Amino acid sequence: MTQVLSEDELLRNKQAILNRAITREEELVEAQSRRSKHYQYIHPFAEAAEGVLEALINADNRFKFGLLEIDTLTRGFGPKELILVTGFSHAGKTQLINTAILNNADKRVLFFSMDDPAEMILLKLVCMHEEISAEELEKRVRRGDEAAILMLRQAASRKYGNLFVVDESLGFRGMEQAITEATDYWDAPPDCVIIDYLGSISGDSDAEDGGIKKKVAELKRWIKDKPFPTIVVHQNTRSRGKPGEPIMILSGAFGGEQESTILIGVRRKRDDENLDPAERFHHSDTITVHVVKNKRPPAKVTERDGIDFFMNPDTGMIRSQRPGERLLGGAIAREVGDDGLD
Repeated sequence: MTQVLSEDELLRNKQAILNRAITREEELVEAQSRRSKHYQYIHPFAEAAEGVLEALINADNRFKFGLLEIDTLTRGFGPKELILVTGFSHAGKTQLINTAILNNADKRVLFFSMDDPAEMILLKLVCMHEEISAEELEKRVRRGDEAAILMLRQAASRKYGNLFVVDESLGFRGMEQAITEATDYWDAPPDCVIIDYLGSISGDSDAEDGGIKKKVAELKRWIKDKPFPTIVVHQNTRSRGKPGEPIMILSGAFGGEQESTILIGVRRKRDDENLDPAERFHHSDTITVHVVKNKRPPAKVTERDGIDFFMNPDTGMIRSQRPGERLLGGAIAREVGDDGLD
């Protein structure tokens, strides 16, 4: 006579079978790892599965810009990934980086700012967070405003206490030493390393395109074993397009489009000479972000026109556009008031 199992018994049997399968799998992976432990280049493919599981289970720990429309496409940045942010001069690349730092104040960030000194970075971050212009903050400090002075000091010691800014031009060896020191201070590795900008990394000359390509290739090798994502800023040249035009995969053509995990393009539509004056004025307070390349399945990217964001003209802070700003443009929306359009 066939025994009929209860639902609870069926669940227990199912769990027991699953546990045995997991145990056998762990034993197989351990055996494969022992067999290849003396190899330099050959590693069991099962180790890749562990890396995928780690990334998926801990998805909330991935570093994100804090801009929903972009973060939805990229799903954040993880270990060993190279993220390149490209655009022409004054396109808003550094503002995008500063916005990411602002939105990740709790993260351990090591910022190699070889373009702006640490003091400038702090001033920008405070203005973005407090939503006041640098001119206003400077006036208050010069007047001896103790509240403004305390605000500046507390931003550096408390709000951004997990941020280190290295404003010297270093090569890969020097950056490696800085990472070691930061890891020792935090007793943990960085959550993200940012380099602003690619051409300022000491080493090969950046006077020629070949020098930049060598740096990108070396950068790709350098991050291979890093337990954090690396975001690198690069400035496009006019030989690959014009300011304000859509960012395409070949807009940079400096090697980064091949080596990067994710390629982000930044532009200001107000600089696009192909647009009529009214449309350029409409975009006086916008910044357009393109996800040009995305290796993370399912490899989602933006449409050719990119995604428009509002960029505060006084502080540089970037955020999603509100309905009134999308309809009228930021400058006009502020004049007429867009409360009724939200």
